[in-house]
Amino acid sequence: MRRIHIASYLLLFLFVSGCTHEQIIPNTLVRHNTCVFTYQSNRAKTVNLVGSFNNWDPVNLPMRRTEEKTWVISIALPDGVYYYQFVIDGKTWVVPPHADAYAEDGFGGKNGVVIIINGFKKDHKNVTK
Repeated sequence: MRRIHIASYLLLFLFVSGCTHEQIIPNTLVRHNTCVFTYQSNRAKTVNLVGSFNNWDPVNLPMRRTEEKTWVISIALPDGVYYYQFVIDGKTWVVPPHADAYAEDGFGGKNGVVIIINGFKKDHKNVTK
């Protein structure tokens, strides 16, 4: 059991330490129903997470800047299918550029999708509402 934990930490370290500004970082990471959303922008002054999990409220989930251009927020989500976007500087809604899946938003655009099953992320390329 201890070997599994050590291997998990090693993989996480390699993932985090290997991320440079040129690499694509996925928008979501899920473990034990905790979902970490990331967005990269060196020009944004604020970034908020919006989605089906917060009734698309553009202000109640502010993300924090962790590096020069990486914004992050971690939220607990029960198993389910969730649609999301980012709000930049309080006015510009942005489709997640590196979501695992996308779905039509009903307004001619699309949303990022994260699917959580048994506490972990399930990857799908195309999801229909």
